[in-house]
Amino acid sequence: MSRYQTLMPIRTKGSKAPLFCVHGQPLRMAQSVSADRPIYGLSHVYHSDFLDETPESIEAVAAAYLSEIRQVQPKGPYHFCGFSAGGMIAYEMAQQLLKSGSTVGSLTLVEPSFRNTAQIVLQNSYSPKKESLLSSILNFLIRVPKTLRARTRYHFLVFTAQFYFLFRIPLPETLRWIGYLRSLGPAMQKYEYKPIDCSAIILYRHMGDEEYKYCCEFWKQLTTRGAQVKSFEYVSKHSDFMLSPALEKTAELIENSIQ
Repeated sequence: MSRYQTLMPIRTKGSKAPLFCVHGQPLRMAQSVSADRPIYGLSHVYHSDFLDETPESIEAVAAAYLSEIRQVQPKGPYHFCGFSAGGMIAYEMAQQLLKSGSTVGSLTLVEPSFRNTAQIVLQNSYSPKKESLLSSILNFLIRVPKTLRARTRYHFLVFTAQFYFLFRIPLPETLRWIGYLRSLGPAMQKYEYKPIDCSAIILYRHMGDEEYKYCCEFWKQLTTRGAQVKSFEYVSKHSDFMLSPALEKTAELIENSIQ
């Protein structure tokens, strides 16, 4: 049996502080950060039977990840980079560490998932400028075809993935995210973001001014020591953050935040 269930040691040697990548592409990140920095990946999908598991909560996942992190780094400060749902988990990991008296050196969240309460809190405190009726109609007409195409493609992929689930065949990389959401989705739906006593860097793909203000206000409420919210103009898809040039820029921001 492997020593770790959720932790992947990628580079264990180096004089700099370790970086823990929560989901995403830690192997690619290792090629972009300093070669003198140890780097570890964390994900419950690293073991083959993850599809049979439905984690009880994001808090439980975070606690499990931290138990393995402490095997390689018993004391802080800890440095995290979380991608997508991994951003949500990294946030909770930082929360738990701070409550236990540990220190969080840096927290970088790449398009962290939002669910339920997080969105409600923000909507109650910030109201984007209302569109004119004509603008609303035009935007609706533009969005409808895109939404239909996206939903059609999503349901086709889910339907395809069901055959893999049925016959217990490992999912190909293009469908693995469906298994990932199937396993982690219920826990994500229940998670509530709460204020955290640290700073953070939050990265998003290209967005409009109003949407950017919306995100800034949300993270301002949650991070008592300040949040840097950055929108990458050259990133149009969620997955592009795992590719060049966004990956290198993310690594640069992480390196600067740790130093």
